[in-house]
Amino acid sequence: MVKVQKADGSVEDYSEYKVRSSLERAGADEQTIRDITGHINTKLFEGISSQDIYMLIYNELKRKNHMLVSRYNLKRAIMELGPTGYPFEKFIAGVLNTQGYSTEVSQMVPGECVYHEIDVIAKKDGKRMMIECKFHNRPGTKSKIQTILYTYARFMDVSMHNEFHEAWLVTNTKVTQEVIEYAKCKGLTVIAWDYPHHMSLRKLVEDSNLHPITALDHLSTERKRQLLEEGVVFVKDMKE
Repeated sequence: MVKVQKADGSVEDYSEYKVRSSLERAGADEQTIRDITGHINTKLFEGISSQDIYMLIYNELKRKNHMLVSRYNLKRAIMELGPTGYPFEKFIAGVLNTQGYSTEVSQMVPGECVYHEIDVIAKKDGKRMMIECKFHNRPGTKSKIQTILYTYARFMDVSMHNEFHEAWLVTNTKVTQEVIEYAKCKGLTVIAWDYPHHMSLRKLVEDSNLHPITALDHLSTERKRQLLEEGVVFVKDMKE
């Protein structure tokens, strides 16, 4: 079995199942999936990087069905919302709006000790959530225990003077097992790219049918950056 070097430095066996799953999520038909997996099998070598495999899939998909590229490119496109975290906060708020939440972004609220800028405040069914958005723009990066400790400390401080019922940590990559265990212990909600299965960020974004402007490969990097600076995060909000 061919070994694949992942972005975080770990090594795993090549999985055709993972490739098929990613293409199915993007909406590729069975023939396209067969063609692309067959092409990849001819290009595999020991120690190939996950980035190399990604580019093989991306280029083949772009050649075969340009419309599916933005859906396949979703995770990378979200990473391109940086370098600051503000567009990601707007993105999360927009996704939650499609789930029936009302949201506010970057609000200053008083705590018992100091004021805090809350990334996203979400409301639904009589509950008010404080949401910490942890944005990463490098593949393989994980949110570690310090992030959830920070989230909980802020939640405890602002809860003294504000009616917050829950605290969430939302990130566009992965979290460590320590983060998951601590969140369960303290009753916090963690949403990472593939966690939890029923409410992962990937699932929320796919269900929302919202696409970030960074998923449009016909736009130059400079144009994407300009649109983000103008506050345009979603493709649906573009005027051009």
